[in-house]
Amino acid sequence: MKRVYYPKLNPSRSNYDAFRTAEGGYGGLLSIVFHNDAHAVIFYDAIETAKGPSLGTNFTLTSPYTILAHYTEMDWAEKYGVERGLVRISVGLEEKERLVEIFDSALDAVRKCGEQKV
Repeated sequence: MKRVYYPKLNPSRSNYDAFRTAEGGYGGLLSIVFHNDAHAVIFYDAIETAKGPSLGTNFTLTSPYTILAHYTEMDWAEKYGVERGLVRISVGLEEKERLVEIFDSALDAVRKCGEQKV
């Protein structure tokens, strides 16, 4: 992965700290960007979650955010730092161990593909 977007990892973390959940977390929304768009596609295809935009469900959803939100204006979005291959994940209430397995499996698909020079 090239970058993970999550408040805990953000340079402006102090702004997010003021609005943490009652349990001390930042919520279940994060975005990731890979080193190339082909890896984002492989990850998205391999991840065993529901696919689509987050509409407040209690299960994990994965979406190709930039494609969904800016399909007809990809160059414009990229000009403002929204990379084409950005994948957004809304984490649900599944067991932590199961989610780790799901993400590890999708990341393994990217690793294997990287070895084959996508």
